[in-house]
Amino acid sequence: MELDALMQQRKYPNCSSFGKKWEVSSKTIQRDIEFMKYQLNAPIEYDALKRGFYYTEPSYMMSSVPMNEGELMALVIGARALEQYKGTPIAAKLESVLQKLSEILPDEITIHPAELFSRFSFSSPPAMPIRPKIWETVVKGLLSKRQLEITYQGKTSRVSPLHMANLQGAWYLFVRFYDYDNFRQIAIGRIETAKLLKEAVDDTGFDPNVFLSNTLYRFAGDNEPFTVKLVFDKAIADQVMELEWHPGQKTKTLKDGRVEMEFTAKGDVEVKRWIMAWGQYCTVKSPKWVKQMIDDEVDAMMLNRKK
Repeated sequence: MELDALMQQRKYPNCSSFGKKWEVSSKTIQRDIEFMKYQLNAPIEYDALKRGFYYTEPSYMMSSVPMNEGELMALVIGARALEQYKGTPIAAKLESVLQKLSEILPDEITIHPAELFSRFSFSSPPAMPIRPKIWETVVKGLLSKRQLEITYQGKTSRVSPLHMANLQGAWYLFVRFYDYDNFRQIAIGRIETAKLLKEAVDDTGFDPNVFLSNTLYRFAGDNEPFTVKLVFDKAIADQVMELEWHPGQKTKTLKDGRVEMEFTAKGDVEVKRWIMAWGQYCTVKSPKWVKQMIDDEVDAMMLNRKK
């Protein structure tokens, strides 16, 4: 875009000076010029006396980014939604990117990104903040497929970073610890130090879709999944039916107005806490060990109340 502007103004940019300004090689600028000339059909020629490029047709204008107001709005709202990922460098950079994008949009765009940012808000569940340096090192390890040396909960280990996922607002890294065959899920916010190593990642046998399947809340480990059947009271039937609580849930309304739900999940502690959040309005039908686990928790709560 700047090359276009300079040639429009007859300032005759050349590969050497322009490359130095943008901190890239002159060959990179030459490729940009060739792209404009042969792909965008820009009427570009080189003036030997001026030592720079110019447009042979003064009326030529390079096409703007083809984006209407609806598309811009969708993009900004999507960027705004990413702000819920607190503690990462992502949100901090988005507004700057959108500002740069707005400068090259067609004239008919009347909505300014800054205005849209002030009109929409998003909230997310509590999550641990992540130090930018940790985030950047982990991302580099993932993208370059190189191992990391991390300090996690006071212990230093060598790991192969395999996949990163945001679960209910919190960022997790799936890794294989050195000299271990199984996969682990660790909270990125709990990583104390991270160092990029030269050794390649071993991702043999890892499938993120399998690992993340049957996740109810934030636990996506390789524990054995189990099927839970619950019945919800009529008083909260509408609340239960209007949301998707689990991607594999099966729900049906019973004749008396209650709702029956069945899903397969991992992580008995998370399942227990989720069921107990419904209080007296949720009854466990199966399995029996989940019902017993909740009964034991209620007994412990009553015992603490008496103390």
